[in-house]
This record gives sequence, structure tokens and C-alpha cells, in this order.
Amino acid sequence: MKHTIKKAAFTLGLLALPMAASAHSNHCEDTQLGEQMKSLKDSFKTYRQALSEEDWQQMAAARGDMQELAEAAADERPLKLHDLPAEQHPQMMQDYQQGLDRLNNLFNQLAEAEQTQDADTATDLVGMIGKHSKQSHESLRKDCD
Repeated sequence: MKHTIKKAAFTLGLLALPMAASAHSNHCEDTQLGEQMKSLKDSFKTYRQALSEEDWQQMAAARGDMQELAEAAADERPLKLHDLPAEQHPQMMQDYQQGLDRLNNLFNQLAEAEQTQDADTATDLVGMIGKHSKQSHESLRKDCD
């Protein structure tokens, strides 16, 4: 029963993706980091679809892609940084790196759930990743509107 409820909540979450994608697509100028985040979002969508089908191989492949993209993003600088005074740059970069570290930690936990084929834990972690991503974007993404 618990697994069925989680699948239903997961499916509802998928329905919200088109709105989130369109909000991001018209946001700011194109950057390497922006492209990486778009690819990460696509891989996250692939992961969630694979999770709903309990396709463990596809889940592992999508998670691997997400981990590579998150590692590559660590070498980038958020666009919002350009609008901040120089004295705020170190704190923002620290927050950015901590956010990526948290994301990588969640990906590692996801890998463990995949190893044991624990769909309930994977579903919980997907929710945590989505929440973390939203919170990080709210604090770190440049407001171009």
C-alpha cells in the first residue's frame, strides 16, 4: 500500500515537470552551467521514469549521468555571482559547493538503494533530491525577470 501511494505521488510530481521546464528555459543567458543543469534535469526525469518502472539498469545509468554532471558543475560559477559585491563571492561559492556536496551525497545514497533494489528508499531520495534542487535554485539562481 505504501509503495502504491508513493508511486501515485511520484506520478503527480512528473506532471509538474513541464511547468518547471518552461520556467527555466526562458530564464537567463546560456552558460555552461545552465546547459549542465538542463542536462541534469533531463537525466533526473529519466531516472524518475525508470524508477516508476523499477528499471534498475536505467536508473543506475541516469544516476551516473547526474553524478557526472554535478561533478562538472563544481568547476562552474553561478551567473548570480556576477551581480554580487566581491566580498560576497566566497560565501556564495561556499554555499554553492555545499549544495553540490549535498546533491552528491544524495546520489550516493541513491546508488545504495539501487544496489538493494529498494524502491521505497529510492522514491524517498528522489523526493529529497527534488526538494534540495528547488531550495538550491531559489537561493543561488540569478533572477533575470
